[in-house]
Amino acid sequence: MKRKHSSGIAAATVLAALVYAGMANAQQAGRWKVSAGRDAATATLYSLNTLTAGTRTIDYHPALVVSCETRRFPVWRQAVVVRQTIAGDGGVGVSIRLDNGGAFKEQWALAQKSRALQTDGDEQVARLSRARRLHLTWRFGVFSGSGEAVFDLAGIRETLAQLAQACGTEVP
Repeated sequence: MKRKHSSGIAAATVLAALVYAGMANAQQAGRWKVSAGRDAATATLYSLNTLTAGTRTIDYHPALVVSCETRRFPVWRQAVVVRQTIAGDGGVGVSIRLDNGGAFKEQWALAQKSRALQTDGDEQVARLSRARRLHLTWRFGVFSGSGEAVFDLAGIRETLAQLAQACGTEVP
């Protein structure tokens, strides 16, 4: 009996070590969550910082969503999804900083019932692959204040390759 018990402990120890190694590898691979369907794929990454929604203290992390879909033009899109509605008429000014570079401004479209800012195109997504950190700021409205999202882009190149393969297109 003692042998069975000690071999069971050894097996449990080996299993625990494998599970731990698997979790460590998953964390090393990045925090991107990828989903793929027919000729479309999406990768989501949550920001390092939190935003507060409304007058109640509800902290949440904005999400960076990079997607490809062969049935639309352009094929590549990036969006920042937030919980709080963003006021604007079709477009919102977004200030962008990649790594420690200087900030530049762009107009991003409102999407998903004014809870997302998005921009389309290969070049907009390709610039993410050359950066380690993405820092965005925008205004929620005239009186609502501003939003800020900071993303650690570790694993972006591998993620874009995975998306491109799922969509049957080239990496931007």
